[in-house]
Amino acid sequence: MKKGIVLCIAAALAMAFIFAGCGKQKEETPAESKGAGNVDEDGYVYVAQYHPVGEAGGEVGEAVIGSDQKIFWLEYGSTGTKLNSMDMDSQEKIQLPVELGEYQYITSLNADGEGNLLAGVTGYTDESNTKLVEVLIKTLDENGKELASLDVSDTFLQSSDFYISDVYTDGDGNYYVCSGWEIYVLKPDGSVYSQVSPGQYINCFFRMKDGKIGAAYYDDARGFIVNEVVPGESELKPVNSSISFGYGTYQGGTDTDLLYTENGVLLSCNLTDEKPEEILRWTDYDVNSTNLTSVAFLADGRIAALTTDFMSPDGGTELVVLTRKPESEVPEKILLTYGTYYSSFFAERDITAFNRQSEKYRIMIKEYGDASMDYSEKAELFLKDLESGQFPDIIDLTYCPMSLETLISVGAIEDLNPYLDADEVIAREDYVESALKAYERDGKLYAIMPYYGVETLVGKVSEIGDAKTWTVDDVIELMASAENGAKLLPGTDKSGILWAMCTMNQDLFINKETGECTFTGEEFKKILAFANGFANEASDDTTLDDLRSGKTLLNNGYITSVSQYQMYEFMFGGPVNLIGYPTFGESGLTFRSNGTTVAMGSGCENKEGVWEFIRFNVTKERQENVGSPNGGFPILKSALEKEFEKDMEPEYTKDENGNQIETPKSSWASSMGGEEFSVEVYAATKEQVDRVREMIETTQSGAGMDQEVLNIILEEASGYFSGQKTPEDVASVVQNRVQLYLNETR
Repeated sequence: MKKGIVLCIAAALAMAFIFAGCGKQKEETPAESKGAGNVDEDGYVYVAQYHPVGEAGGEVGEAVIGSDQKIFWLEYGSTGTKLNSMDMDSQEKIQLPVELGEYQYITSLNADGEGNLLAGVTGYTDESNTKLVEVLIKTLDENGKELASLDVSDTFLQSSDFYISDVYTDGDGNYYVCSGWEIYVLKPDGSVYSQVSPGQYINCFFRMKDGKIGAAYYDDARGFIVNEVVPGESELKPVNSSISFGYGTYQGGTDTDLLYTENGVLLSCNLTDEKPEEILRWTDYDVNSTNLTSVAFLADGRIAALTTDFMSPDGGTELVVLTRKPESEVPEKILLTYGTYYSSFFAERDITAFNRQSEKYRIMIKEYGDASMDYSEKAELFLKDLESGQFPDIIDLTYCPMSLETLISVGAIEDLNPYLDADEVIAREDYVESALKAYERDGKLYAIMPYYGVETLVGKVSEIGDAKTWTVDDVIELMASAENGAKLLPGTDKSGILWAMCTMNQDLFINKETGECTFTGEEFKKILAFANGFANEASDDTTLDDLRSGKTLLNNGYITSVSQYQMYEFMFGGPVNLIGYPTFGESGLTFRSNGTTVAMGSGCENKEGVWEFIRFNVTKERQENVGSPNGGFPILKSALEKEFEKDMEPEYTKDENGNQIETPKSSWASSMGGEEFSVEVYAATKEQVDRVREMIETTQSGAGMDQEVLNIILEEASGYFSGQKTPEDVASVVQNRVQLYLNETR
């Protein structure tokens, strides 16, 4: 954000609100919307139809869009694996008669571009899959008839767990096999032409319109890269294009080189284009783009897409068909705008679900800026809307360039208490009290977070004790008594320590009632001096052994599940204390929203519609049935307790002798100090669940230090850390700057 932009925003916006008026008619956004998306210049709009793929009780695996307006998918059930097809027009489903050996399994399914299917097949010695004995590539016609079978066992049997993730062919009859981490180019006879090991997981593997094979993956150093697989070459070749590609779902187009979805928008381009063509935003048609697996333009002008919901317990695969219809044939709905600068998975999931069930309202995402803009540029666009009174009906608080306090100070958002108290569907007492109050300020409720995590400092009980809160003095005493050379936190420099000491201590330095601050006292100088005793530059050399031996005392923690708490116990090698940040308040633990946390714009003309969306995400049906793996704890008490019960339920399988053995419920993989580690998480104990429950109940519901105040503190403290200023100099300037900021934002 540009320097000073937040300091003067409150006064400017306050005047804008006075002249604009909260009930001003929006000129740019109509109150009613025809259909699901934008109307084109001919008066037509795409309308979506949704068709479930697979049968009840079955599990859909690979699914592809074939030629002749058919889709094909693998379905796993109690009777084995089936290959099915469905006609897009009639929705007639047919099981195809594929001939497989007794212990042969199809692991991948792809269209070959010629109207046929390519299937990767693995064979085992018996039903327990104890030994891989063959790998085949089969070509099938659209009726399941086998046209060819290529045995590639000699190439791939050196890996006991190998399977084909994707397979394509080019115009020369070569096969391109992707195993996830490796890509093999095979000659028509199955011999190896070349092998590529990019060192990254291949996110997208696809066939372009000219028959070339593409592979896309994310690289930590270079970002998302779209490549071409060149036969005979041992490295992937980045595509030659002036277009900057980002993380998304990529595949070859019918009439263009690429058809891909990035940031929720469907795009099409040739590699020679200067920029891609924007086709549509998926949420306008009630499709969660993060679930997309395949997209195709059909010959009759329709758009077909396959989506698979991997996150929800009852998620499945669905065919979506978009058909252009005259606007006059589409029922009207009241349009609500959802303002954000990043369209998250959770937002797309919840908006599409709400739109599908609502007969009266439709939410459309208004994303500020694009991928080419940085945070400050997007923030300015958001601020311009607020200044002009053209703010969104729904304001995304998870990805908002302004703090909650600033939005409140300029009157941009509505108090939700009247809506909650009057609601006949949900009741306040059914929700976790501490979490419900997270967005409460001065008795007014500005948001309800459906899911949340807790930000904390984690330490080993044997090193830091079992107190539920501590002060800055306690931390200073801990370091004074620690072994020489012990670290407080890994990867933290002077500024990081200063941030940790101040973040939960706003009430120590700022009187919210009077609007006065006191940074010139001894307490702030003591914190400055303590932070100055740490390293000038952060290092990430802390290892698991350092945490377990007490050489590093704390770690930054963000707890969103019981299994994550269990992971911290593994990291520290014993019971841990979620003690939180040092504070003079009641708790140093703080909530952080996960998922779709929104505020109601005070200028919204359809506030009841916004409340319906907020309520929709916290109803019993939604909270108890929509899975949020590691997406946070549910705010509904009954849903939270169900989650805890599930965390404590052991899961079992049978070994080769038929004995029942407990299996991991989940696993975590990470790294520390350059060393990778993983931990398998089994059923939690009641004691572990109780510790997490206590953490949630004791987490503070108010605000931490205002982010702009923290920015001022860190900026001015740098002069002291570099030896250019005294603590008194820093305290004086911080006092003046923060007081000015408080005066302007009151």
